[in-house]
Amino acid sequence: MTPDRTPDMHLLPRRRRSTGLIAASMATALVVASCGGDDGNGGTDNGAAENGEAVAGGGTISSYTCEPQNLQPGNNTENCGSRVLQQLFTGLTVVDHETNEAVPAVATDWETEDQVTWTFTLGEDWTFHNGDPVTAQTFVDSWNWVVDPDNAQAGANFHDKFLGYEEVMEGEAEEMEGVRAVDDHTLEIELTEPFGQLPLVLTYTSFYPMPEEAFEDMDAFQNAPVGNGRYEMDGEWVRDTEINMNRYEEWAGEEPGSPERIEWRIYSDVETAYMDVQAGELDILSEAPPNRIPQVEDDFGENYSQNESSRFVYIGLPMYQDEWDDVDLRHALSMAMDREEINDQIFDGAMTPAYSILPPTLPMARENACEYCEFDPEAAADLYEAAGGPSEFTMYTDTGQGHDEYVEAIANQWRANLPIDDISFQTMEFAQYLDLHDQDEITGPYRLGWLLAYPSPQYAMEPLYTTGAASNNAGYASEEFDEAIREANFAGEEESDELYQAAEDILLEDLPVLPLFFQDYFVVHTDRVDNVYSDLSSYVRVEDVVVLED
Repeated sequence: MTPDRTPDMHLLPRRRRSTGLIAASMATALVVASCGGDDGNGGTDNGAAENGEAVAGGGTISSYTCEPQNLQPGNNTENCGSRVLQQLFTGLTVVDHETNEAVPAVATDWETEDQVTWTFTLGEDWTFHNGDPVTAQTFVDSWNWVVDPDNAQAGANFHDKFLGYEEVMEGEAEEMEGVRAVDDHTLEIELTEPFGQLPLVLTYTSFYPMPEEAFEDMDAFQNAPVGNGRYEMDGEWVRDTEINMNRYEEWAGEEPGSPERIEWRIYSDVETAYMDVQAGELDILSEAPPNRIPQVEDDFGENYSQNESSRFVYIGLPMYQDEWDDVDLRHALSMAMDREEINDQIFDGAMTPAYSILPPTLPMARENACEYCEFDPEAAADLYEAAGGPSEFTMYTDTGQGHDEYVEAIANQWRANLPIDDISFQTMEFAQYLDLHDQDEITGPYRLGWLLAYPSPQYAMEPLYTTGAASNNAGYASEEFDEAIREANFAGEEESDELYQAAEDILLEDLPVLPLFFQDYFVVHTDRVDNVYSDLSSYVRVEDVVVLED
């Protein structure tokens, strides 16, 4: 989700066609490892305050975010926008943050006999913030708009199991045949093949409903999105400054937000946000900068928590550039990285060095699956020289989020261990960084991360590595991997774990990306708020935060 601002899911957008979405595995249990004063129980007792009396009415909180690329639900592919959209919109289903399973939201229940045709029953009291009702036709119209290729929505490919998706994408139909409003409160979805995890996938932002006014002027809509979530916009999105929202008192869900008002403060430099929390000018920072992690307890005492997440940080290689399309070269770069040294020297041991691609939050994850991730500088140098690796190149990352130090440390290791004379760096604001990836203009190794929008080994691999997938920034293409992930997607629960591991083994042999570490999130906050925690996708559950009386 990056920050490391990836996707949640997600998700750096590329205008490519996906080979197919997706079967999720059994949901994992939510684990929140807590330090400091937070209890680490996931904050499930909405509105509970342990360290003082809660402010009557809920009060106001200020919380960090980075600048979203956009606030269109179907075009959102990174966590700067996702953390905001999650509060403004409510989908058919939501993730239960205790079990990470899909549970009812706008849909009260659903049924299927064959996992191809699904019937969702919608609650009758849901409205948008402008008072318009949320109906089955609302979802039909929203999803067809997202899939329409003329609208160039990055999340369109998440609908690609719906019957009629291909016809719409090819310009042969205007609407998907498999999405039908039976009546105002009955939605029928027909897929092209059995897919048991559809309710979990529908929690993603691309499936949020949009009111009719959105389609009249989408640019104006995303300046002040009209959603159906716990919170509604107060004013417009002020670029690079703030996004404010108030609790929507007519929200039809079971638990309204605890704070009455949320003020999202937009920062381009997470270091500044960290210091603002120290000074009491910002209530919550969801991710302390990496260089501050060793001192976070000294700086905040009980006002911090360490939260396990699914965040996978890696160095990608642009395989669409000829010089990086050599597997021995990629093996060499990986073997010349001392992940343990980087973890110890920069993060004081707070990260988990990655020797796999599947994050340890998934039950089928393996600790040491990657043969070519073991540090072996002599073998790496021989491989690199034999592969004709470049003596000079550029590394890429986004700026202002604390990634520069460890990217430079990797470059120093490569210069020391491989026949490399010079490595230069190109850093830029995140939106510009996304554009560079979209245009296939990355010429050397790049730093990115990936967060699971829903807890599935499929989501950890298919969107990043299948041929033409939406977030396949490396340009990796392997028929063997594509078939392996497809086979795993269609397997039953009992056999799917081994099949997903087999798909991962192909990636760990080809190494389109070099695993670096799995990252916990260090959330810091002021004395005036309580019940502050983040979920496995790294999002602070701001709707559960409690404002304390002075």
